[in-house]
Amino acid sequence: MALFARLSWFYAKQMGKSILYMGTYTFWFIMLMMRFLIRQYDSFGKTDYGNFVGEMTLIVQAAMLLFMVFFYKLFSDEYRFGANLLFAGSLRITALKIAALFANHLLFLAFFTSLQVVLVWQFYRTWSLPFSSLYTETASYIAAYWLSPLVFAFFLGIFTALLFGKSRLSFAWMVIIWLAIGPVNTQLFSRYFQRLPFSDVRSLFYIGPLNMDDVFRDVIGYNVSLPTYMKLLFWILTSMMAVWAILWKTARTTKEKAAIIIGVTLLLAGDAWVFPHICTGSKLVFSYADLDQENDFYRTHNPTISPSTLRYSIERYDIQLEAKNSVHAKVKATLRQIQGNTLSFVLYHHFSLKQITDQTGKQLPFIQQGDVITVKRSSNRLTDEWTFEYQMNDSAQIPVSPRYLFLPSDFSWLPTKADHAPFAFVNVHSSPAPVSMQPSHPIHYTLSFHGTVPFYTNLPLRSDGMYEGVVSSGITAIAGMFLKERIGPWQIVYPADWSNLEQDWSVFERHVRRIHHDTVQMFGLKGVKLPTNIVLLAPHGEQRSVYRSDHLLLQIDTPYSLHSQEGTLMYLPEILTEGLLWKETHSSRQKEVFQALLTRWFQQQLALPYSGGDLTFDVALSVDSPDGKTEEELRQLFGEYERLSDRKKQKFLALWYKQIKEGADDSWEKTIQLIRMVREGQT
Repeated sequence: MALFARLSWFYAKQMGKSILYMGTYTFWFIMLMMRFLIRQYDSFGKTDYGNFVGEMTLIVQAAMLLFMVFFYKLFSDEYRFGANLLFAGSLRITALKIAALFANHLLFLAFFTSLQVVLVWQFYRTWSLPFSSLYTETASYIAAYWLSPLVFAFFLGIFTALLFGKSRLSFAWMVIIWLAIGPVNTQLFSRYFQRLPFSDVRSLFYIGPLNMDDVFRDVIGYNVSLPTYMKLLFWILTSMMAVWAILWKTARTTKEKAAIIIGVTLLLAGDAWVFPHICTGSKLVFSYADLDQENDFYRTHNPTISPSTLRYSIERYDIQLEAKNSVHAKVKATLRQIQGNTLSFVLYHHFSLKQITDQTGKQLPFIQQGDVITVKRSSNRLTDEWTFEYQMNDSAQIPVSPRYLFLPSDFSWLPTKADHAPFAFVNVHSSPAPVSMQPSHPIHYTLSFHGTVPFYTNLPLRSDGMYEGVVSSGITAIAGMFLKERIGPWQIVYPADWSNLEQDWSVFERHVRRIHHDTVQMFGLKGVKLPTNIVLLAPHGEQRSVYRSDHLLLQIDTPYSLHSQEGTLMYLPEILTEGLLWKETHSSRQKEVFQALLTRWFQQQLALPYSGGDLTFDVALSVDSPDGKTEEELRQLFGEYERLSDRKKQKFLALWYKQIKEGADDSWEKTIQLIRMVREGQT
């Protein structure tokens, strides 16, 4: 123990005096401070503070290579100049030297990393981010993606010194290893890794975030999970095993060789224990490949549901959500006016249905095919109560885990009466769009949630963890990293990485009120009030809105402040009008063109920047595979539209919307004729 202490003190002085070692920490610290300054004086008003820590990815990658070089030089120099001969050249001495170096490296890393965590926290406080789990989760991210690669770098540097000694080949070797399994490969080979789902064993070869600009998502938090830590631990254990194995050449006695064999065996057993945890439990919303698989599912699965299996109504749902080790749902549906012995329901296909029982406790036979559940019954009762029990599995499209839930009201997270799937493709240029699943008639809901994370639902709170109410068009259930704030009559649910809303809310509110009011007036919408409960969350990076009588789900994915014209406000007209005017997916090919013109009209009225490029080009892109004739008609339509006055543009848009909703034949010629009639005052 005394020898270990002397070695530790010796190496501590060496490391403390090293320009390379301490200079790497200084470089790391200066780069972090520069990020603070850049954010403080950012002319664009960027406020996505959750993704702030991802911006240091390149700096950590550089620090990893510098540490590898330092430990290689330190250890190889000893052997080159014979410093190892000062001690008995045994395995024990070499192992003690490595352990002493490692202990010092861990102490330095712990100190400087803790200092940086405190600085990042202070940065958050400076920008008025309310204290929440964001702070502790940020520390977890820094431990995973800043600290762990630098621990890994130590063993890689030592292994290189033991393998090559003082050789120029060692530097080429370190660069190759750094590129192959260091965090830098995630950036260099991102196109390759984006094709790998998290369950693919090849994902083991990236240990950095797949996209350094997207390390944090609303509700879900950071791209850090148990598999992330296990993946890093796997590589650290593997590098330790490589170092211990190569010490075989220093072993002289049978006892030393046995110690090496035992050590390698234990480390190999550790890797074997870690390995199964690497490919399960990752946060799939961050996986490009898993999202592509989900999209492909809806390209190829378009279920046909027989109308004869939908002859029933749902009067009530009693829901129990259990979010502990996994997420389980127990949903009792009260059915009325049942006709027939075969009923169909729509339930998201990633939710695994375990059993269905009727009100007597008898299990009912069912088939779950994709998003459709078909249930057989033997009873002839006109009313019944069926209890559906299922596990809610995580997916790239619908994030579900004990740490986060995102279940919007227009999604089939409950067994739903519907004749279509919850997603559909409406444009070849886009991903599948959500299709509203909930009926407009009132349904009585009770909901109990048992979990440890913040929870939101639009149902009134009755008691601790119990919510109940009568709601039209479904309920929203959200759990995870978000905050709630009340400003005047508004209750706002917003991401945990946003700063205090009060200073930005007045501008944002004014634009929301104006767009809502003008849309309702222009298109004669009745009974469409603006809810005072607004949910500002977008875990998938989507831009859409879902209006309900008691809440507005406004998925506005923005890294900028709410009052930013270029980053936030200019997208509001498109998002809000889409949710107000098209409550279901509309198949008309003219809808997208209509939305482009309506968005432009609002942007002009509100003096907002235009969110696209050349409008003629954008309008052409709105139509799937336009031919030459269609492109010419669109140019003509745009030219005719631009010659209208603002008042007549408004009138034309109102008439065109009515024409589309009534099921016109999608004739561009008729639309052009409508513009001319409006211009000439014939309507």
